[in-house]
Amino acid sequence: MTSKPQGTAYGAWLLLAISAIALILAAVATFNEGNGIAYTPGTYLVLISTALMLLGSLLLALARSMPRWLGGLLTFLLLLDLLGTGLAAYLLQAEWLLGAVGVGLAAWLIHVVADPASVKRTPSMTQRQEAAS
Repeated sequence: MTSKPQGTAYGAWLLLAISAIALILAAVATFNEGNGIAYTPGTYLVLISTALMLLGSLLLALARSMPRWLGGLLTFLLLLDLLGTGLAAYLLQAEWLLGAVGVGLAAWLIHVVADPASVKRTPSMTQRQEAAS
């Protein structure tokens, strides 16, 4: 017996929007020759990591019926991606990208704290009932 999640995943959708904006900002930083960091290995790394962030947040927002362990793993990997991209944006002195990643961290926090879970836990649920759902 599988229960579909109820409600809208506002944090996941906000993270998806911020990931798309961050990908655009990373592409501008990578290919704009006037910024001093264009075509460097660091900008390519940030471009790839933001593309992976967009893919992960797309999965998180659209595939709401994934198993709980996979959603948790994806959420953790997105946190690592946000932190790594933020550090790289700081070291590359890409302020706009760093700001977008900061908003992305807030969206990740909203997703973790406020988004509806896939199964609402009640105090009377046993471990066997939780495993079945």
